[in-house]
Amino acid sequence: MNRNIRLGGVKFAWKEKDAESAQEFGTGVCLHGHTMHSEECLDFLPRYLHQAPVVSQIVSGYERAPERIDFRRAFWTPPLSPASALRLERKQIENMDLRALVSLTDHDNIEAGMSLQVAADPREVPVSVEWTVPFDRSIFHFGIHNLPVAAARGLMSRMSAFTAAPDESALPGLLSELAEMQEVLVVLNHPFWLEEGILQSDHDRALPRILRECLQSIHAFELNGTRSWKENKKVIELAELYGRPLISGGDRHACEPAACINLTNAGSFTEFVAEVRRGKSVPYFMPHYREPMALRIIETAWEILRPYPGYPGRERWTDRIFYRCDDGVVRTLAELWRERTPWVMTTPLSALIGFLQLLVAPRLRPTIRHFLAVRGEILP
Repeated sequence: MNRNIRLGGVKFAWKEKDAESAQEFGTGVCLHGHTMHSEECLDFLPRYLHQAPVVSQIVSGYERAPERIDFRRAFWTPPLSPASALRLERKQIENMDLRALVSLTDHDNIEAGMSLQVAADPREVPVSVEWTVPFDRSIFHFGIHNLPVAAARGLMSRMSAFTAAPDESALPGLLSELAEMQEVLVVLNHPFWLEEGILQSDHDRALPRILRECLQSIHAFELNGTRSWKENKKVIELAELYGRPLISGGDRHACEPAACINLTNAGSFTEFVAEVRRGKSVPYFMPHYREPMALRIIETAWEILRPYPGYPGRERWTDRIFYRCDDGVVRTLAELWRERTPWVMTTPLSALIGFLQLLVAPRLRPTIRHFLAVRGEILP
Protein backbone atom coordinates (compact mmCIF):
# COMPACT_ATOMS: atom_id res chain seq x y z
CA MET A 1 0.00 0.00 0.00
CA ASN A 2 1.01 3.66 -0.34
CA ARG A 3 2.96 4.40 2.85
CA ASN A 4 2.14 8.09 2.51
CA ILE A 5 -1.44 7.29 3.49
CA ARG A 6 -2.01 7.20 7.23
CA LEU A 7 -4.81 4.81 8.09
CA GLY A 8 -5.38 6.41 11.49
CA GLY A 9 -8.18 4.59 13.30
CA VAL A 10 -9.08 2.23 10.45
CA LYS A 11 -8.87 -1.44 11.49
CA PHE A 12 -8.86 -4.72 9.58
CA ALA A 13 -10.27 -8.03 10.85
CA TRP A 14 -7.47 -10.00 9.17
CA LYS A 15 -4.73 -8.18 11.10
CA GLU A 16 -4.10 -9.89 14.41
CA LYS A 17 -3.43 -6.67 16.33
CA ASP A 18 -6.55 -5.00 14.94
CA ALA A 19 -8.70 -8.06 15.66
CA GLU A 20 -7.50 -8.06 19.25
CA SER A 21 -8.11 -4.33 19.72
CA ALA A 22 -11.66 -4.76 18.38
CA GLN A 23 -12.43 -6.64 21.58
CA GLU A 24 -12.00 -3.38 23.49
CA PHE A 25 -15.27 -2.09 22.03
CA GLY A 26 -18.80 -2.91 23.13
CA THR A 27 -20.83 -1.80 20.09
CA GLY A 28 -20.77 -2.30 16.34
CA VAL A 29 -22.47 0.17 14.04
CA CYS A 30 -23.72 -0.72 10.57
CA LEU A 31 -24.31 2.28 8.31
CA HIS A 32 -25.54 2.49 4.74
CA GLY A 33 -27.67 -0.56 3.93
CA HIS A 34 -30.52 -0.87 1.43
CA THR A 35 -33.91 -2.59 1.54
CA MET A 36 -36.87 -3.17 -0.76
CA HIS A 37 -37.64 0.56 -0.52
CA SER A 38 -34.63 1.54 -2.65
CA GLU A 39 -35.02 2.06 -6.38
CA GLU A 40 -31.84 0.94 -8.13
CA CYS A 41 -30.86 1.64 -11.71
CA LEU A 42 -30.95 -1.65 -13.60
CA ASP A 43 -27.70 -0.74 -15.32
CA PHE A 44 -25.99 -1.78 -12.08
CA LEU A 45 -26.35 -5.49 -12.79
CA PRO A 46 -24.85 -5.91 -16.29
CA ARG A 47 -22.19 -3.25 -15.63
CA TYR A 48 -20.92 -5.02 -12.55
CA LEU A 49 -21.28 -8.51 -14.01
CA HIS A 50 -18.90 -7.50 -16.79
CA GLN A 51 -16.16 -7.60 -14.13
CA ALA A 52 -16.63 -11.36 -13.69
CA PRO A 53 -14.95 -13.69 -16.23
CA VAL A 54 -17.28 -15.90 -18.33
CA VAL A 55 -20.34 -14.20 -16.85
CA SER A 56 -19.33 -11.13 -18.85
CA GLN A 57 -19.66 -13.07 -22.11
CA ILE A 58 -23.21 -14.16 -21.23
CA VAL A 59 -24.19 -10.60 -20.38
CA SER A 60 -22.70 -9.31 -23.63
CA GLY A 61 -24.84 -11.76 -25.57
CA TYR A 62 -27.95 -10.46 -23.82
CA GLU A 63 -27.02 -6.82 -24.47
CA ARG A 64 -26.79 -7.51 -28.23
CA ALA A 65 -30.28 -9.05 -28.35
CA PRO A 66 -32.90 -6.99 -30.24
CA GLU A 67 -35.63 -7.33 -27.56
CA ARG A 68 -33.55 -6.43 -24.52
CA ILE A 69 -34.92 -4.23 -21.75
CA ASP A 70 -34.48 -0.47 -22.15
CA PHE A 71 -32.46 0.04 -18.97
CA ARG A 72 -33.17 3.76 -19.01
CA ARG A 73 -36.78 2.97 -18.07
CA ALA A 74 -36.14 0.09 -15.70
CA PHE A 75 -35.16 -0.20 -12.05
CA TRP A 76 -34.92 -3.00 -9.52
CA THR A 77 -35.49 -3.14 -5.80
CA PRO A 78 -33.29 -5.05 -3.32
CA PRO A 79 -34.84 -8.28 -2.05
CA LEU A 80 -34.79 -7.74 1.74
CA SER A 81 -37.53 -6.13 3.79
CA PRO A 82 -36.47 -3.65 6.51
CA ALA A 83 -36.98 -6.29 9.23
CA SER A 84 -34.93 -8.89 7.29
CA ALA A 85 -32.13 -6.39 6.63
CA LEU A 86 -32.07 -5.43 10.30
CA ARG A 87 -31.84 -9.09 11.39
CA LEU A 88 -29.03 -9.76 8.89
CA GLU A 89 -26.86 -6.86 10.05
CA ARG A 90 -27.59 -7.40 13.74
CA LYS A 91 -26.65 -11.06 13.52
CA GLN A 92 -23.20 -10.31 12.09
CA ILE A 93 -22.45 -7.73 14.78
CA GLU A 94 -23.89 -9.75 17.66
CA ASN A 95 -21.78 -12.73 16.55
CA MET A 96 -18.79 -10.51 17.40
CA ASP A 97 -20.20 -10.20 20.95
CA LEU A 98 -21.07 -6.56 20.28
CA ARG A 99 -24.25 -4.58 20.72
CA ALA A 100 -25.68 -3.70 17.30
CA LEU A 101 -26.74 -0.29 16.02
CA VAL A 102 -28.09 -0.37 12.44
CA SER A 103 -28.84 2.60 10.19
CA LEU A 104 -30.72 1.59 7.01
CA THR A 105 -30.38 4.17 4.24
CA ASP A 106 -32.55 3.58 1.21
CA HIS A 107 -32.26 5.89 -1.77
CA ASP A 108 -34.40 8.99 -1.12
CA ASN A 109 -36.77 6.99 1.07
CA ILE A 110 -37.12 6.81 4.87
CA GLU A 111 -39.80 4.12 5.10
CA ALA A 112 -37.41 1.43 6.38
CA GLY A 113 -36.46 3.41 9.46
CA MET A 114 -39.98 4.74 9.99
CA SER A 115 -41.54 1.27 9.86
CA LEU A 116 -39.00 -0.10 12.35
CA GLN A 117 -39.71 2.59 14.95
CA VAL A 118 -42.61 0.48 16.26
CA ALA A 119 -40.94 -2.94 16.37
CA ALA A 120 -37.35 -1.96 17.20
CA ASP A 121 -35.64 0.24 19.78
CA PRO A 122 -35.43 3.75 18.22
CA ARG A 123 -32.12 4.28 20.04
CA GLU A 124 -30.62 1.44 17.99
CA VAL A 125 -32.44 1.84 14.63
CA PRO A 126 -32.54 5.47 13.48
CA VAL A 127 -34.51 7.02 10.63
CA SER A 128 -31.94 7.58 7.90
CA VAL A 129 -31.66 8.02 4.14
CA GLU A 130 -29.16 8.06 1.29
CA TRP A 131 -29.98 11.36 -0.37
CA THR A 132 -29.33 11.78 -4.11
CA VAL A 133 -27.86 15.23 -4.79
CA PRO A 134 -27.43 16.39 -8.41
CA PHE A 135 -24.72 19.04 -8.46
CA ASP A 136 -22.70 20.67 -11.24
CA ARG A 137 -23.32 17.97 -13.90
CA SER A 138 -22.53 15.19 -11.44
CA ILE A 139 -24.43 13.35 -8.71
CA PHE A 140 -23.43 12.84 -5.09
CA HIS A 141 -24.92 10.70 -2.34
CA PHE A 142 -25.19 11.85 1.25
CA GLY A 143 -25.92 9.56 4.17
CA ILE A 144 -28.28 11.55 6.40
CA HIS A 145 -28.51 9.54 9.62
CA ASN A 146 -30.77 9.82 12.66
CA LEU A 147 -33.40 12.27 11.46
CA PRO A 148 -35.77 13.41 14.22
CA VAL A 149 -38.81 11.15 13.80
CA ALA A 150 -41.41 13.92 14.17
CA ALA A 151 -39.78 16.03 11.45
CA ALA A 152 -38.46 13.23 9.22
CA ARG A 153 -41.20 13.21 6.58
CA GLY A 154 -41.10 16.98 6.18
CA LEU A 155 -37.31 16.97 5.83
CA MET A 156 -37.45 14.07 3.36
CA SER A 157 -40.01 15.95 1.30
CA ARG A 158 -37.66 18.92 1.02
CA MET A 159 -34.70 16.71 0.11
CA SER A 160 -36.77 14.94 -2.54
CA ALA A 161 -37.86 18.30 -3.98
CA PHE A 162 -34.21 19.29 -4.34
CA THR A 163 -33.37 15.99 -6.08
CA ALA A 164 -36.25 16.43 -8.53
CA ALA A 165 -35.46 20.10 -9.29
CA PRO A 166 -31.95 20.89 -8.01
CA ASP A 167 -31.10 24.46 -7.10
CA GLU A 168 -27.36 24.46 -6.41
CA SER A 169 -27.53 27.76 -4.54
CA ALA A 170 -29.95 26.19 -2.04
CA LEU A 171 -27.82 23.15 -1.24
CA PRO A 172 -25.41 24.70 1.31
CA GLY A 173 -28.36 26.06 3.30
CA LEU A 174 -30.29 22.78 3.31
CA LEU A 175 -27.22 20.76 4.30
CA SER A 176 -26.41 23.31 7.00
CA GLU A 177 -29.92 23.02 8.42
CA LEU A 178 -29.55 19.23 8.64
CA ALA A 179 -26.06 19.43 10.14
CA GLU A 180 -27.14 21.92 12.80
CA MET A 181 -29.47 19.29 14.30
CA GLN A 182 -27.20 17.88 17.01
CA GLU A 183 -28.50 14.31 16.70
CA VAL A 184 -28.07 14.18 12.89
CA LEU A 185 -24.97 12.80 11.12
CA VAL A 186 -24.15 13.94 7.58
CA VAL A 187 -21.79 11.67 5.61
CA LEU A 188 -20.48 12.05 2.08
CA ASN A 189 -20.91 8.52 0.75
CA HIS A 190 -18.41 6.96 -1.72
CA PRO A 191 -17.10 10.38 -2.89
CA PHE A 192 -15.39 8.99 -6.01
CA TRP A 193 -18.23 6.77 -7.24
CA LEU A 194 -19.71 7.72 -10.62
CA GLU A 195 -23.47 7.64 -11.14
CA GLU A 196 -24.58 6.09 -14.43
CA GLY A 197 -23.99 8.46 -17.34
CA ILE A 198 -21.76 10.89 -15.42
CA LEU A 199 -18.44 11.78 -17.04
CA GLN A 200 -15.28 11.41 -14.96
CA SER A 201 -14.19 14.91 -15.93
CA ASP A 202 -17.49 16.39 -14.70
CA HIS A 203 -17.25 14.55 -11.39
CA ASP A 204 -13.62 15.55 -10.92
CA ARG A 205 -14.66 19.19 -11.28
CA ALA A 206 -17.78 18.94 -9.12
CA LEU A 207 -16.23 17.15 -6.11
CA PRO A 208 -13.88 19.95 -4.97
CA ARG A 209 -16.60 22.49 -5.64
CA ILE A 210 -19.22 20.77 -3.48
CA LEU A 211 -16.62 20.37 -0.72
CA ARG A 212 -15.64 24.02 -1.00
CA GLU A 213 -19.26 25.13 -0.65
CA CYS A 214 -20.62 22.53 1.78
CA LEU A 215 -17.69 21.14 3.81
CA GLN A 216 -18.79 22.81 7.04
CA SER A 217 -21.96 20.66 6.97
CA ILE A 218 -20.23 17.32 6.25
CA HIS A 219 -19.22 15.40 9.36
CA ALA A 220 -17.39 12.44 7.77
CA PHE A 221 -16.29 10.76 4.54
CA GLU A 222 -17.26 7.15 3.90
CA LEU A 223 -15.02 4.10 3.47
CA ASN A 224 -17.27 1.80 1.47
CA GLY A 225 -17.44 -1.98 1.89
CA THR A 226 -18.42 -2.59 -1.74
CA ARG A 227 -15.84 -0.33 -3.36
CA SER A 228 -12.26 -1.28 -4.23
CA TRP A 229 -9.39 -0.61 -1.84
CA LYS A 230 -7.84 1.60 -4.53
CA GLU A 231 -10.90 3.85 -4.34
CA ASN A 232 -11.04 3.74 -0.54
CA LYS A 233 -7.40 4.84 -0.36
CA LYS A 234 -8.39 7.94 -2.32
CA VAL A 235 -11.11 8.61 0.27
CA ILE A 236 -8.48 8.38 3.04
CA GLU A 237 -6.38 10.97 1.23
CA LEU A 238 -9.45 13.17 0.75
CA ALA A 239 -10.34 12.98 4.45
CA GLU A 240 -6.81 13.98 5.42
CA LEU A 241 -6.83 16.86 2.96
CA TYR A 242 -10.13 18.27 4.23
CA GLY A 243 -9.73 17.37 7.90
CA ARG A 244 -12.71 15.07 8.27
CA PRO A 245 -12.98 11.68 10.02
CA LEU A 246 -13.54 8.46 8.10
CA ILE A 247 -16.65 6.39 8.71
CA SER A 248 -17.78 2.97 7.54
CA GLY A 249 -20.43 2.24 4.94
CA GLY A 250 -21.59 -1.28 4.16
CA ASP A 251 -23.65 -0.29 1.10
CA ARG A 252 -25.39 -3.67 1.18
CA HIS A 253 -27.96 -4.21 -1.58
CA ALA A 254 -28.56 -7.94 -1.30
CA CYS A 255 -27.84 -10.52 1.43
CA GLU A 256 -24.15 -10.09 2.18
CA PRO A 257 -23.86 -8.25 5.52
CA ALA A 258 -21.82 -5.07 5.67
CA ALA A 259 -18.14 -5.58 4.84
CA CYS A 260 -17.23 -2.45 6.80
CA ILE A 261 -18.71 -1.40 10.16
CA ASN A 262 -17.79 1.06 12.92
CA LEU A 263 -16.53 0.12 16.37
CA THR A 264 -17.53 2.21 19.36
CA ASN A 265 -18.53 2.07 23.01
CA ALA A 266 -21.57 4.28 22.46
CA GLY A 267 -24.77 2.98 24.00
CA SER A 268 -27.12 4.55 21.45
CA PHE A 269 -27.00 5.84 17.90
CA THR A 270 -27.28 9.42 19.14
CA GLU A 271 -24.19 8.90 21.34
CA PHE A 272 -22.37 7.47 18.33
CA VAL A 273 -23.32 10.53 16.25
CA ALA A 274 -21.87 12.79 18.95
CA GLU A 275 -18.59 10.85 18.85
CA VAL A 276 -18.22 11.16 15.08
CA ARG A 277 -19.10 14.85 15.14
CA ARG A 278 -16.23 15.26 17.61
CA GLY A 279 -13.92 13.51 15.13
CA LYS A 280 -13.82 10.08 16.82
CA SER A 281 -14.51 7.18 14.46
CA VAL A 282 -13.12 3.65 14.12
CA PRO A 283 -14.05 1.95 10.81
CA TYR A 284 -13.49 -1.83 10.81
CA PHE A 285 -13.22 -3.90 7.62
CA MET A 286 -14.77 -7.34 8.00
CA PRO A 287 -13.09 -10.56 6.77
CA HIS A 288 -15.24 -10.86 3.65
CA TYR A 289 -13.91 -7.55 2.30
CA ARG A 290 -10.82 -9.62 1.40
CA GLU A 291 -12.84 -11.88 -0.89
CA PRO A 292 -12.17 -11.23 -4.59
CA MET A 293 -14.50 -8.42 -5.67
CA ALA A 294 -15.61 -10.41 -8.73
CA LEU A 295 -16.75 -13.27 -6.46
CA ARG A 296 -18.71 -10.87 -4.26
CA ILE A 297 -20.33 -9.38 -7.36
CA ILE A 298 -21.33 -12.85 -8.58
CA GLU A 299 -22.90 -13.67 -5.22
CA THR A 300 -24.75 -10.35 -5.09
CA ALA A 301 -26.09 -10.88 -8.60
CA TRP A 302 -27.32 -14.34 -7.63
CA GLU A 303 -29.02 -12.94 -4.53
CA ILE A 304 -30.71 -10.28 -6.65
CA LEU A 305 -32.00 -12.76 -9.23
CA ARG A 306 -32.76 -15.84 -7.11
CA PRO A 307 -36.30 -16.65 -5.90
CA TYR A 308 -37.45 -15.73 -2.37
CA PRO A 309 -40.38 -18.07 -1.54
CA GLY A 310 -40.86 -16.41 1.87
CA TYR A 311 -41.65 -13.00 0.36
CA PRO A 312 -45.24 -13.07 -1.00
CA GLY A 313 -45.59 -10.87 -4.06
CA ARG A 314 -41.81 -10.52 -4.41
CA GLU A 315 -40.80 -14.15 -4.86
CA ARG A 316 -39.43 -13.89 -8.42
CA TRP A 317 -36.88 -11.47 -9.86
CA THR A 318 -39.57 -10.32 -12.31
CA ASP A 319 -41.62 -9.17 -9.28
CA ARG A 320 -38.70 -7.00 -8.13
CA ILE A 321 -37.85 -5.32 -11.44
CA PHE A 322 -40.00 -2.40 -12.56
CA TYR A 323 -40.51 -0.65 -15.89
CA ARG A 324 -41.81 2.84 -16.67
CA CYS A 325 -44.23 2.32 -19.55
CA ASP A 326 -45.20 4.73 -22.35
CA ASP A 327 -48.31 5.75 -20.38
CA GLY A 328 -46.15 6.80 -17.43
CA VAL A 329 -47.32 3.93 -15.21
CA VAL A 330 -44.68 1.84 -13.41
CA ARG A 331 -45.30 -1.90 -13.70
CA THR A 332 -43.34 -4.99 -12.70
CA LEU A 333 -41.91 -7.18 -15.44
CA ALA A 334 -44.22 -9.92 -14.17
CA GLU A 335 -47.21 -7.67 -14.90
CA LEU A 336 -45.91 -6.71 -18.34
CA TRP A 337 -45.08 -10.21 -19.48
CA ARG A 338 -47.81 -12.12 -17.65
CA GLU A 339 -47.75 -15.58 -19.19
CA ARG A 340 -45.27 -14.85 -21.98
CA THR A 341 -41.70 -13.93 -21.11
CA PRO A 342 -39.76 -12.84 -24.24
CA TRP A 343 -37.29 -15.39 -25.56
CA VAL A 344 -34.45 -12.94 -25.05
CA MET A 345 -35.13 -13.09 -21.32
CA THR A 346 -35.88 -16.80 -20.89
CA THR A 347 -32.81 -18.06 -22.72
CA PRO A 348 -29.83 -15.79 -21.92
CA LEU A 349 -31.04 -14.83 -18.44
CA SER A 350 -31.96 -18.41 -17.55
CA ALA A 351 -28.46 -19.41 -18.61
CA LEU A 352 -27.01 -16.58 -16.55
CA ILE A 353 -29.04 -17.43 -13.44
CA GLY A 354 -28.13 -21.11 -13.72
CA PHE A 355 -24.46 -20.29 -14.16
CA LEU A 356 -24.48 -17.92 -11.19
CA GLN A 357 -26.10 -20.62 -9.06
CA LEU A 358 -23.33 -23.02 -10.05
CA LEU A 359 -20.60 -20.50 -9.22
CA VAL A 360 -21.89 -19.79 -5.71
CA ALA A 361 -22.27 -23.49 -4.80
CA PRO A 362 -20.21 -24.25 -1.65
CA ARG A 363 -18.25 -27.05 -3.32
CA LEU A 364 -17.00 -24.72 -6.07
CA ARG A 365 -16.37 -21.66 -3.94
CA PRO A 366 -12.70 -22.47 -3.03
CA THR A 367 -11.84 -23.06 -6.70
CA ILE A 368 -13.61 -19.90 -7.87
CA ARG A 369 -11.99 -17.90 -5.06
CA HIS A 370 -8.52 -19.10 -6.09
CA PHE A 371 -9.17 -18.37 -9.77
CA LEU A 372 -10.49 -14.85 -9.13
CA ALA A 373 -7.94 -14.01 -6.42
CA VAL A 374 -5.23 -13.98 -9.07
CA ARG A 375 -6.96 -10.90 -10.46
CA GLY A 376 -7.50 -9.34 -7.05
CA GLU A 377 -5.93 -6.21 -5.64
CA ILE A 378 -3.47 -5.95 -2.76
CA LEU A 379 -5.13 -4.96 0.52
CA PRO A 380 -3.51 -3.63 3.71
